[in-house]
Amino acid sequence: MGEPHIFVERLTADDFSKLAGEWQEVLESSEADPLFMSWPWLFSWWEIWGKDLGLELALFGAYDANSRLVGLAPFYLHDFSSPFGLRIRRAHFLGNAWHISPTVRTEYSSLIIKKGMEAVVTNALLSEVTRLDWHEMVVCDQLLPELSRWKRGLLLGGRKIALVPRARDIGVRVPTEGSFREWLRKLGANTRLKLYNRREYIKQKRGDLVLTRVTEKQMAGFFEHLNEFHRHRWGKSCFDDKAVAFHKKVIARLQHHQLGLTALEFNGETVSVLYDILAGSSRYNLQAGFQEGFDRKVALGTLHLGYAIEECFSAESVRSYDLLAGYGKNSFYKSRFQGETVQFVTVQFARHPLMRGIYRAQAFLPGGVRRSLNRLARL
Repeated sequence: MGEPHIFVERLTADDFSKLAGEWQEVLESSEADPLFMSWPWLFSWWEIWGKDLGLELALFGAYDANSRLVGLAPFYLHDFSSPFGLRIRRAHFLGNAWHISPTVRTEYSSLIIKKGMEAVVTNALLSEVTRLDWHEMVVCDQLLPELSRWKRGLLLGGRKIALVPRARDIGVRVPTEGSFREWLRKLGANTRLKLYNRREYIKQKRGDLVLTRVTEKQMAGFFEHLNEFHRHRWGKSCFDDKAVAFHKKVIARLQHHQLGLTALEFNGETVSVLYDILAGSSRYNLQAGFQEGFDRKVALGTLHLGYAIEECFSAESVRSYDLLAGYGKNSFYKSRFQGETVQFVTVQFARHPLMRGIYRAQAFLPGGVRRSLNRLARL
């Protein structure tokens, strides 16, 4: 049998706004991440930052012979001039504004393609993306298997496009099928103490620590607590006004059972908050904040994570607790949770001859010099 007939259309912002149902159908039939590649996440991102940052939507939909949506390539275009007067036009993946402006972080970036059609739909989508007028493409927080497929698709037909690695990061995903007690036993003694055993210490020495669900009416206070705890610990808020508006939009567009916002209360006072969302078979830990100085023997944030992970083991539909990318303040504490390591890469695809030459020359420079030059030239 020959390959299925696929046609690709570039969709408008108005099309994007009406695509929630079809988007969800193709997402559920794909291997793409069910949270970060979802319509609520990416459309909310576009609503908050698209116009504000002067971005041009470059969203492509792939359709089969029966006009059913079978794939999506969510991009945008951005123009800027370097300090040396060089005009650069970049294609970016929706959800991150790399070297443009701080926004929220979107991990697991990928095309969204119906299972079994990956090869033909990837080629069809990337063929249209390469017809756009761009000098470079930037894709943040992508998995290595996805990167390999993109590289093959972009290089079809002998296209001269250079792959430029820009960053690597590590996340941790904790499998939560099986027994919570068995998982606890596999942890190191100190990690088990912080995650679970300190519950008894608090009960005996301090009193009851109560886990509560955050209601819709408590949402504003939840984000205020999160920012307050972060300002005390890190010297700055966790989310600025735009990021808070983004998360409220996402939450409003999700189903109620997907929300995993919880708080730990002690004597009626909120001392820790955890911002989790359930999507597919995973529960994602997006942010956490806690009161420092509560008790020198208690790591409140880690203890709160213990409650969340225990809930995942108790829920038949949840197979993993995703701690996502990023390090702690003092150590990479996530590595102690007996989880699977997830490697993320951020890359550029450069096709303008001058840009390819610049990056080729940079390969011979020490890493520190290369990074300094790129910051100076905004490359």
